[in-house]
Amino acid sequence: MKRLFFLFAFLSILNTGKASDSIRKANLAEVDFNKNFVGTINRKIDVVFSLKSVNGKVAGFYYYDKIGVEINLTGTIINGEVLLYELDHQHIKKAKITGKLLKNTFIGRWEDLSTKKDFPIQLQGTNKSIPSLPKNLVGTYKFDSESGCPLTIKISKMNGAYGYSFKSSIRTLKGKVTFSRSLDEKLVYINFNGIEWEDNTGAISDDDLDEEPKATMNLPTSVGGLLSDGEINIQNSGNSMNAYLKIGECSAMYIPLKRVGG
Repeated sequence: MKRLFFLFAFLSILNTGKASDSIRKANLAEVDFNKNFVGTINRKIDVVFSLKSVNGKVAGFYYYDKIGVEINLTGTIINGEVLLYELDHQHIKKAKITGKLLKNTFIGRWEDLSTKKDFPIQLQGTNKSIPSLPKNLVGTYKFDSESGCPLTIKISKMNGAYGYSFKSSIRTLKGKVTFSRSLDEKLVYINFNGIEWEDNTGAISDDDLDEEPKATMNLPTSVGGLLSDGEINIQNSGNSMNAYLKIGECSAMYIPLKRVGG
């Protein structure tokens, strides 16, 4: 009788373990996803996330909307509770993200592991795809010298950040590179920060035609262009109804810079 009792108890424990394991696997399967999110950190810093979860393990990246450079993420999700670590270019943990994923919404905290400063983070799922940066982005880009406006821009990457060196017939500049990724247009724009425009008179209405010429507006200090694989296209100047000139030593309305090497 005792043997039957112990056998029954053993089988009950075994079945309970199998059931618990099945429930655990089911819970993991429920959180498998591959989603993009948009939202804010500290209620004012726009961010975009791309996360993929398989069996409770999460990997992906996010970027600040004003910078556009991907920051790698790794972590876990268990019963909707998310733990993510932000990795730098050397795969060292720099920040921690914790919170709850409920259906299509994530609410949690972002914490700097060094300073211990933390801020609220809120994300909402989106069906929009994230346009990628070109794989062969780093390198030298040139504008045809036969145009009478020889330009060379060299893009580099160091410690996870992008920079540029700009050379024309009259000046040499260096500065930081950022990217604007349009989820609506599915396009990527590159920004060369630190290059002041030559002129920015701005939009001209019919009433303005009978008045004295407008004074030049505050000059922007970043030149942007449409970025594609192996090419950067800058609209350098406007027209009579929207007058501006970005790179003064170049009279061309459009400047197509082509990648010529690493």
